Amino acid sequence: MADHNKTDSAEKFFSEILSPSELFAARSRSHKIPVRGQKDFFPDDSDEQRRRLEQSLKEHWSLVSEERVEKLGNLVKAVWVPSEQIVELQSPAGKFWQTMGFSADGKQHLLPEEALYLLECGNLQVFYRDLPLSIQDGYERFLSSSSVSLQQYQVFAHLKRLGYVVHRFDPSSEPSSYSRQLNLPQSQRDRAVRQVKRKRSASPAATSSPSDVSPADRMEEELTSSPGTSGTVAAGSADGGGGRTWWMTDPVGGRSDHRPDSGRSRWHFSSISFPDLGSSEGLSGCLFPPDPSLLPEGLTVGVCDVTPWRQRINLRKVKMSPKEQKREEDERRHRCDVNKDREVRRCRNWAEYHELLARRQEKRKGRPAHLWKREVTPLHDPTRPISTGELLDKISVIKPTHLLEGVSRFNGSDEWRICFNVYQPDSVADFRKSNPGKPYARMCVCSFDGPVPDLRAMKLLAFQSGDVPVVFAVVDYGDISFYTFKDFQLPTDVFP
Repeated sequence: MADHNKTDSAEKFFSEILSPSELFAARSRSHKIPVRGQKDFFPDDSDEQRRRLEQSLKEHWSLVSEERVEKLGNLVKAVWVPSEQIVELQSPAGKFWQTMGFSADGKQHLLPEEALYLLECGNLQVFYRDLPLSIQDGYERFLSSSSVSLQQYQVFAHLKRLGYVVHRFDPSSEPSSYSRQLNLPQSQRDRAVRQVKRKRSASPAATSSPSDVSPADRMEEELTSSPGTSGTVAAGSADGGGGRTWWMTDPVGGRSDHRPDSGRSRWHFSSISFPDLGSSEGLSGCLFPPDPSLLPEGLTVGVCDVTPWRQRINLRKVKMSPKEQKREEDERRHRCDVNKDREVRRCRNWAEYHELLARRQEKRKGRPAHLWKREVTPLHDPTRPISTGELLDKISVIKPTHLLEGVSRFNGSDEWRICFNVYQPDSVADFRKSNPGKPYARMCVCSFDGPVPDLRAMKLLAFQSGDVPVVFAVVDYGDISFYTFKDFQLPTDVFP
């Protein structure tokens, strides 16, 4: 029995070694994928359709079962490390090292999805326990819930075949919202955060010196803190002016007896004297400037010339012409008597009369009570003129909103997360893994049979991604569809 198993394994080993003719045939084999032609959407039970379907299936299985022939010298050897979920390279990497892999402890490593993709492309040969792994073994060992799922790898491989540069998304490498507002470069973000934490101190209001407070603010604090002494403060500030001005015509001693109570107003209005500009006794044509201590800081007032104004006082009554007198009499004659108004006569007090006047005024303004005195009112008041753009925005039923609006109120969720950073194919020539730059998009992988991300999930992912758009890759077995949500604003063909 042992000899029989040994014979079968030997035959299987020698069957995998190709002869020279088979090697030349494999080298000259066409690498073009056959075209299936137009798709039949429904069966018609015809012999021609059945024949085309059988031929298409035969070509498909022949293509899938075809073995790839590679030279061992062109393959990069690597070892699978299951404890760390990485692939360690044993020979120098090829051209793929420009956009894939990472270095640690002086060694080159590949992530599981990168190793499986290179294994399928025929650029890598992975060993585990000194035995080479097939592509099927790679799918079984490299893909898991702790590293990369099958759907995530399908999206990764699909984008790589299209020429994109795909890296894993690292949330810790993303700048905070504070760094985004300052638009700091990557090298200064950590240093700025440390400086902000180190320079935290008490509020400036608590540490300000008394000399920094302006006299007006200090005076307001004193008046607010001690209302009972407000009259004394006002009188003292007026005395500090040095000379007597037109704001003070009474002697200072006469105001000391008038001091308001603490529970009443802090100003004693009887102590404030105003000049009698209508009297010509003891007044010149100019008034002296007010006390500077009563004025705001930085404001100066000069001498006030009241001569032109005094010339208009005590003028004679204007005599009207006979025509103007007749017009005034006609207006007085046609003027209605308020006592003859029935609605006015129904009013029992002044409050009802004022309510009647208010209703009539609103009616004249175009605000009838059946529209404006109920719970539901019109969207716009016609008495307030606004521009057409503002009017359209005011009467719009659905208000415009931003995708990141209100995202600060939400808590984080582990159900949806960003998986990959995607860079455009035209950036491969100048791409550097140490400084990849801003991604073209970020991928969130989900299943066609699974739940659909709600608005809350989209807001959280968009806030985490920053100014990079988030693309949802929906996997339906072998078919992958990409969806994205962006802010847009409908145009308004109205000038403001």
